[in-house]
Amino acid sequence: MIANEDISWKRCAYAVGNILQCWEHQGTHDAIFEYDAYLDDATERAVERIAELETASMKLTNETIDPDLDVVVVEPEMLTQLEHAYLPASYDTISLFTDSEFELPAFRIHASPTAIVETVVDSITETNAENVGIVLDQESEYSPLIESALEAADIPFFGGPGFIDRSEHRLFLHFLRTAHRGTDTRISEIRSLLTAFDCAVADRDSEKRLHELDDGELAWLIEFSHDIQQYTFSDALSTFEHRADETLAGFQEELETLGIADESVTEARLDELSFYLQTYEVPVDRDNEGVLLADAKSASYVGREVVFYLGLDERWTHSAPRRPWVDQDAQFTRNIRSFQLLLQSGS
Repeated sequence: MIANEDISWKRCAYAVGNILQCWEHQGTHDAIFEYDAYLDDATERAVERIAELETASMKLTNETIDPDLDVVVVEPEMLTQLEHAYLPASYDTISLFTDSEFELPAFRIHASPTAIVETVVDSITETNAENVGIVLDQESEYSPLIESALEAADIPFFGGPGFIDRSEHRLFLHFLRTAHRGTDTRISEIRSLLTAFDCAVADRDSEKRLHELDDGELAWLIEFSHDIQQYTFSDALSTFEHRADETLAGFQEELETLGIADESVTEARLDELSFYLQTYEVPVDRDNEGVLLADAKSASYVGREVVFYLGLDERWTHSAPRRPWVDQDAQFTRNIRSFQLLLQSGS
């Protein structure tokens, strides 16, 4: 749609997101037509295009499991309406939960997040890392603490920060934003960039504007900002890589995938790129070795012998989407069962 129609990325993403979510909860790709408040030209065109695609969701909608097979469904209440549509008319069920009583494990209280992280890392070695999982809210203070502690201890891990969470990727976007701010940019606002570029600026100049400094080290950055719209995204990335002594091959590939690598860096395109990276999880190549870091809101099961749960608090709460096609009670049941199942992973 973005490639062939005059629809902004944000409007297109909003329409497609609503269609897919409604489809998941109501069972058909065009169920959104029942909700007039969410209909517009972009939505109608998206429904038409989606109908032509071969997707897993369409297969679930149009097909059912062979009725001659003996089917057992594990915890059917955790299935969405779309997933239920794929089931045959008759099947057996198994619950993941029982009413049996059990002894609660020891509950340990530590003085600070740092003390918690130290306790976890002290329990892990390079040898046993493959048997350990850590569940946390990836937006909490525990995420950067545990990652840096594992790195310092030379303990391998995977999971963790996503594409846009990587510091060098965020710095590149900051670099482009700075260029578009022009003469309004103050030194205090770009300290992280200057550090990455090995540009030293005296503290007394912190509140000065970038363009006011007569500093040979910063002349290239001032010139880059002045000429930003003459750069393509690839050109700007090459400039950043050269100055920061970094190689961002993954970012270059993503720019090419999005079809904007050779487009000029306008503020509108930069807004679209930022929106995309904040909205969608870009796949990251990982070695998949060592400690597994799992996000509390994404995982229902962690297949490791030992699992640590860090910072379990109200931030772990799943919120059901506030849309008319979502059965709030059913979604609450799915969320709570997912949470209960997660807590039983490992020992």
